[in-house]
Amino acid sequence: MCRYHKSHLTRRLILDTSADSEKEENMVEWLREVGMPADYVNKLARMFQDIKVSEDLNQEFQDGLKEQGNSVADIVTLKVLNAGAWSRGSERAIVSLPMELEDFIPEVEEFYRRKHNGRKLQWHHHMSNGVITFVGNIGRFDLEVTTFQMAVLFAWNQRRHDKLTLGDLRLSTELPEAELKRTLWSLVAFPKLKNQLLLCEPSPKSSRDFMDQSLFSINHDFALMCGSLIVSYLVVSLCTCVCVCVFCSSRNGKVQKRGKFNFVGRLQLSTETSRQEENEGIVALRVLRVQEAVVKIMKMRKKLTNAALQTELVEMLKNMFLPQKKMIKEQIEWLIEHKYMKRADDDLNTFIYLA
Repeated sequence: MCRYHKSHLTRRLILDTSADSEKEENMVEWLREVGMPADYVNKLARMFQDIKVSEDLNQEFQDGLKEQGNSVADIVTLKVLNAGAWSRGSERAIVSLPMELEDFIPEVEEFYRRKHNGRKLQWHHHMSNGVITFVGNIGRFDLEVTTFQMAVLFAWNQRRHDKLTLGDLRLSTELPEAELKRTLWSLVAFPKLKNQLLLCEPSPKSSRDFMDQSLFSINHDFALMCGSLIVSYLVVSLCTCVCVCVFCSSRNGKVQKRGKFNFVGRLQLSTETSRQEENEGIVALRVLRVQEAVVKIMKMRKKLTNAALQTELVEMLKNMFLPQKKMIKEQIEWLIEHKYMKRADDDLNTFIYLA
């Protein structure tokens, strides 16, 4: 529960979508009062502190840009966040950023170095997003995209009518294979759009169908990439960028010539590899909880049938998760093998606890 609460809170704070920040902070104090782990609660409190400190830092950075006559001053938002409180892991995915972003990053790093000598910023681009402007056959659209989506779309910036292979996009973006395919799928088969932004030949049913010979192209009847780039970039000690817009495609069934589209969806907080590692960690934790619960039940009951054991086990664990029958069976066999319990001699479906 703690992990999921922190994940959702992280998204709300990064995207500035909290309905009431005061209530959010009161929730943290309530968690402290009810006895939640101190380390977890302290990290939540630090997250709110970072947001408040970043407001002053962001204002100072914008003022400096305005003094230099930099036109991006009003569209840049900085949030410097402590990696210990916010980060879920050290993994960072490699991606080749558009030149506009590559040129902007040194300015941010130099500004932060002058403010805090000895500290180092790390950029986690899988948590970032921005807004790009497309002009196509239908009209002009502002599209909110992740940095990975942005890198993919900018592969067509100087070759708008070309068809690119998966290998071309891999070379252009430098994204890992799994991240590239997942990003392409979000642009080829976005669930809220009938008219997709990218076209793929042959037509895929899932991202697993993308092959080296697959051909991708911009759908000019949707929009055409424009050189204009607007980015709200978030700098963290793990680092990202954010921007929020409302999805809209048509009104009263009529196609609009101008509008905003949100391709970001749910803000990504981990890469494909780190999500896989996290899922493996959850499975390992569930295995441990099942083993602990079985031993606890058998220690109390001494002798129990398989059906009764499974019933009590589910009842004991239901507030955490519902264990699958396959997992229960595997862990019972493991406990038998390691002499925590055994099968009754006269009934293989009855277990006996071994002290």
